[in-house]
Amino acid sequence: MFCRNCGKELTGSPEICPECGAKPMRGTSFCPNCGAPTTELTEICPKCGARVAGKVAEKADGAWMPLTAGILDLVAGVPTLIIGILLAAGLGALGRLSGIVGFGALMGAIATPLIIFAIIAIVGGVFAIRKRTWGLALAGSIFALFCAWIFGIPAIVFTVMGKKHFR
Repeated sequence: MFCRNCGKELTGSPEICPECGAKPMRGTSFCPNCGAPTTELTEICPKCGARVAGKVAEKADGAWMPLTAGILDLVAGVPTLIIGILLAAGLGALGRLSGIVGFGALMGAIATPLIIFAIIAIVGGVFAIRKRTWGLALAGSIFALFCAWIFGIPAIVFTVMGKKHFR
């Protein structure tokens, strides 16, 4: 067995590499089977054909959570933004045409928070997908809760659980 961090050949199955101090199966530089150089994206060693912990190991450890949270934020935010814009433009104009006093103002009062909540949810979703600025991604998930609770609740859970994957 070879250390994936430094490439030193190891005897037995030690928990820590005596050369570099890393866990032998962590890292991305060398194949654990033959010691051939690999990259972070290598899944199968080109020299010996052994499975190398790369993208597969990353996905198994929860890196999918921020992406999922971001998609849920967008799914909640985009339709809410469209509804808010339609309320502000279409129904406000309809109220002015119908002559009902205060109808346009009422639609504006409903539409404005919807538009603001949707924009924050969309921006937070983009930050979550890019795995940047955890606080903004969490804010987006919280506002997605106000847009569509069925998407907002899991978005909050996935954002919180995927915190370690943000830069």
